[in-house]
Amino acid sequence: MINPLVDAENVLPCPDDLEDVLIKENDLLLMGVNSGGKNGPTYIPLQCVGRFETPYLYDPIAEGQIPGPLAPTSSLNGITNNTFQTALQLGSSQVVAKPTDIFDLTAYPQWLYQMFMGIDPPWLRVFLQQPFRTDQRNLPIVYFTPNYPQDGYWDGYFSPPERISRKTEIIVLPGLSIALGYCNIEPDYAYPLIYFYINALNVAVVNDPDLAWEMLSVPGKAKMFTVGGLQGVNWNPSAYYGISGFRLTANKAAVAAGVGATNVPTTGTRPV
Repeated sequence: MINPLVDAENVLPCPDDLEDVLIKENDLLLMGVNSGGKNGPTYIPLQCVGRFETPYLYDPIAEGQIPGPLAPTSSLNGITNNTFQTALQLGSSQVVAKPTDIFDLTAYPQWLYQMFMGIDPPWLRVFLQQPFRTDQRNLPIVYFTPNYPQDGYWDGYFSPPERISRKTEIIVLPGLSIALGYCNIEPDYAYPLIYFYINALNVAVVNDPDLAWEMLSVPGKAKMFTVGGLQGVNWNPSAYYGISGFRLTANKAAVAAGVGATNVPTTGTRPV
């Protein structure tokens, strides 16, 4: 187990392992969010206009997300009766403003986070909700529950802090923050530590219908992402980006309609 006070400088994420998957300046992006029910994800065309990278060490106990370590498991079969902490937003009692959600970009629609995470201790399983109270990464039949934490997780064996896996990628958009839950499968206390490596972006909305159509129809023109997962979410892109977006199967006319201004983003948010 890592002691962040002693070992943190020796276990900082290795960004070189992530370099070729990081979004860069001028990249064109299609962000797909499954807010369309049976019609599939809605895609929002964006362009990265600036960015920086930063590590962020999050201690769920010290920050007040959870009250203490996860108790040792009482499981006899390795599956049932493990110690499970239902997903909670990542707040901070140490930041002056004491935010309840440090990744909430609702008031900052020009921002986007591309994040990866390392996990300690190695046996700790981490589960994702995006947004809060919407479980993601579930298979349709074998889905995780507190008494069956067998799918949908990342753990520290898969993604240790000193070598963060690119497979832990999380995209945070305004209105689509995250919550994390934890499962302890070992007969020892688990003191969770999450090492985030964050690619923090400023983005602009692509309103040019011809460029948006090329992004959708020309292979390699844009980088495509599924945000959160395949579980449907209640999310309105026009509130943050002023456009409705379009489906993956949209024709040129539908793409043009999808990037036409629908409204000014919600009062209180910053225009993109």
